Amino acid sequence: MRVLISVSRNSPYWSNAWESSEEVIIIALRLIQENNLVPLDTFDDPSTQRFLAVERWNSRTYIVFDIFHHTYDPVKAHLPGQDNLPVITVFLSKKESASIAGGPIANKVNEEIRSLHDATGLGSKPPFFTDHANGKVPCYPNPRTCRTSIA
Repeated sequence: MRVLISVSRNSPYWSNAWESSEEVIIIALRLIQENNLVPLDTFDDPSTQRFLAVERWNSRTYIVFDIFHHTYDPVKAHLPGQDNLPVITVFLSKKESASIAGGPIANKVNEEIRSLHDATGLGSKPPFFTDHANGKVPCYPNPRTCRTSIA
């Protein structure tokens, strides 16, 4: 299972999302349990969780982590079709919510994680930090594959 946390600038967790992502993951885990999306004893063992990425934009920060993904392999995680996991979405704004994501969101999250593995290059391992805030453009000096964009 993969979890996407979307933290709004209006959230009391806004600054922690980038600076202390692990603290926000704990909050998300609590919310997931409260919404009965996983059994209550699921998170007793911290080794069931893998922090994958955090991506900051001006109005939102996204955090992605896996739970119970025992077959994860960072060497293959960039390959097409790899790690197509179901996704739980957690929204932290003025209100908090958690639910199972639909197919389009799950597909987008899984593809973005594959792209991060590809962009960060051979031997890279999560967590990945990508900052787009204030017009920053991420630079990946050693990607696994070359991609060009057409304007």
